[in-house]
Amino acid sequence: MIKKFFFLTIIILSVLALFAKQRKKNIENIPLLNTKWVLEEIFEIPVFHNLDTAFIIFYENYKFSGNFGCNIFFGEFNFGKKRMKVDYQGATKKLCMDMDLEQQFAKAMRSDITHYYIDKKNLYLLSKEIVICKFGGVMIND
Repeated sequence: MIKKFFFLTIIILSVLALFAKQRKKNIENIPLLNTKWVLEEIFEIPVFHNLDTAFIIFYENYKFSGNFGCNIFFGEFNFGKKRMKVDYQGATKKLCMDMDLEQQFAKAMRSDITHYYIDKKNLYLLSKEIVICKFGGVMIND
């Protein structure tokens, strides 16, 4: 009797583990366009201040805009399957209390961004093989 119970328990746990694994696989990537991408890392260094303030949004008309943490920036972009070209065009010029994040994010956006990839809720902008920025995605309600 104990052997049957033990065997049945193992089968049930195996089936549950299989379903849990399958469910994780079904989590889809959020879309590049019309998502608020909140800055989490610049040049692989975590961002701990100005959370939710530093972000970028890519629009369907091939334009983007965002906030460095204080100043607003904008430009145009092109993208393909994994390829991306960003044309940073400008930003406002307010004097801000903490300009470190502003300067680092501006430097990143002026970098030669060549690729991107999305891993579930994270966007990575790359220059060749180097990760320039990592963002966390927040869906925008229409």
